[in-house]
Amino acid sequence: MVQETPLRHAATLLLESAISIAPPDARVWGQAMRSELSYVEGRWAALMWAFGGASMMARHALISLLIPGRRGQIIALGGGLFARNVSLRKAVLVSAGGFILAALIFFAAPPFRQALRVSLAAWNDLFQLTAQSSQPRLRALSKQAESRRDPEGLVFAAARLSDARESARLAEQAVQLDPDLTWIYAVVAVRHPELAEIREWGPKLERWDPKNALFRFIIAESIDIDLVSKASTLTLNQERDEIENDPARRSAMAAAFACPKLDDYLVRLRELDTRVVRRYGFNDPLEVLSGEERDLPTYAWADSQQFANSVLKSGQDLQSKGDRQGAIEKYWSVARFGQTIDSQGHTESESFLGLGLQAAAYMQLQELYEKEGETNEAALFAYLKGKFEKSMATLCPGGTWIRWRATGQGVSGVNGATIVGSRYGEQWAFGEYVSRRNAAVLQISSLMMIVFSMLMVVAVSALIAGRHGSGPQGASRTSPVATTLALTSAMGLLLSSATIYLTYRPYWYIFQRAILNGDRSQARDLREFLIAVRTLPGFKPASYLNLPTYFWTGVTLVGVIGLVVILLRHLRGRLSAHGLQNHPRVP
Repeated sequence: MVQETPLRHAATLLLESAISIAPPDARVWGQAMRSELSYVEGRWAALMWAFGGASMMARHALISLLIPGRRGQIIALGGGLFARNVSLRKAVLVSAGGFILAALIFFAAPPFRQALRVSLAAWNDLFQLTAQSSQPRLRALSKQAESRRDPEGLVFAAARLSDARESARLAEQAVQLDPDLTWIYAVVAVRHPELAEIREWGPKLERWDPKNALFRFIIAESIDIDLVSKASTLTLNQERDEIENDPARRSAMAAAFACPKLDDYLVRLRELDTRVVRRYGFNDPLEVLSGEERDLPTYAWADSQQFANSVLKSGQDLQSKGDRQGAIEKYWSVARFGQTIDSQGHTESESFLGLGLQAAAYMQLQELYEKEGETNEAALFAYLKGKFEKSMATLCPGGTWIRWRATGQGVSGVNGATIVGSRYGEQWAFGEYVSRRNAAVLQISSLMMIVFSMLMVVAVSALIAGRHGSGPQGASRTSPVATTLALTSAMGLLLSSATIYLTYRPYWYIFQRAILNGDRSQARDLREFLIAVRTLPGFKPASYLNLPTYFWTGVTLVGVIGLVVILLRHLRGRLSAHGLQNHPRVP
């Protein structure tokens, strides 16, 4: 017996798959080929032996389907399949069957199956095949967690469900089962700030983790949403003034700036994700990583900038009145909170916010000491400001995301492209360009696989129809075209399947290491790849809203045109028949 190797295992799997689809009379011969495989010397020789046997069995499977009269015939090992007088058409069909069988083998590989699910996400969004809020696999996991009374499974689902009400219900049920999971309230509140339960969760979170600034951000955002909904009749400037001067909101932001801690609980969530994915075998990377996309509340950026500006402005007022110590204390309060965000945050977006607040505060301190002639202190703060601005440029090359400007009135930002989602310790393995290119290749390959599968169905249908219903002349006209189409479609199907597998395989391993082993050093590539794969090449997400209407309108129009053509041909045929009846031809 020859030692088992991965290639021999693949050869065995190929033969066993071919045996399963072969007609009953061919399976005895297939089993003989399977037994002889163990004695074939060499890994590649064994693989070629298996491929040859699989091709022969695929040939007989096609013959039994296309030529019913051949069913039940016994395979002659010395001839039959290996006969020399085989027609070109049969050889082409055998080759096509081998290509199809090889393409089907890819479905046995977990990376290939996961790649198909990932590649279909953009098409689902484009044609709205299922509601974006349905999330069937995640809902199935939540039902299993409820039946098992598993609080960690409930937390996993609550952090990812787009249905706010269901997410809140699962979060409350998880906390009832395990009070140590109270932090899920904050995670759900960040993702669904419109929930009314946030007012009840706020005091519970503050008692559970009293020094965390995250809860104050959540409260401030809730107040922002209420004020915006009530100020629909005000102008933009009036609305902004009312929001900035609201006492409850300013109190919440002041409490946030006084907190010595900022924890977004993403580390706890990632550790929990690893356990739940192993427990339930949940291998959907789009759903798993979606729970880690949000770190701070949406309004936290604007709230922090606005409140920091007001604090720095009050420091300038104190400085103009001669209260030097009071001004310094105001500037330092902004710098300390920026340091808290920068040092304790887990994402680059949090670090960017913290660096911006510190740079703005140090600029005010630099100007204060310059006016008082204390050059050493002014030079120190100028150096610190420059270092932080350089670090910000490193996080966001070219200033394409947010350009901070430290001025006498504070800090301001301009929205642009996003880098939200990058985590500390994550490095590029392939690069952003390669990830986006691979996403486009995966999308196009999955589309071509569907197209070639449809063409294969058309070719097989034409062959069957030509054999049974078109007569000898119809079969002779249809057979060459259908045979060529079958071979081309089979080759395209195999090429598309191989491209899908090879393109996605590195990202599958990254996902396995990140979730199962906790190694997220290359998760940045996977995250960028998944973001890119949700957008089809040449389309913007906003255009998805109208495309289904245009698509089905086009389908309807083509159908109407087809019916008109059929009707005209029918009328023409009837008129021709009527003319022949009135004026018969005399031979």
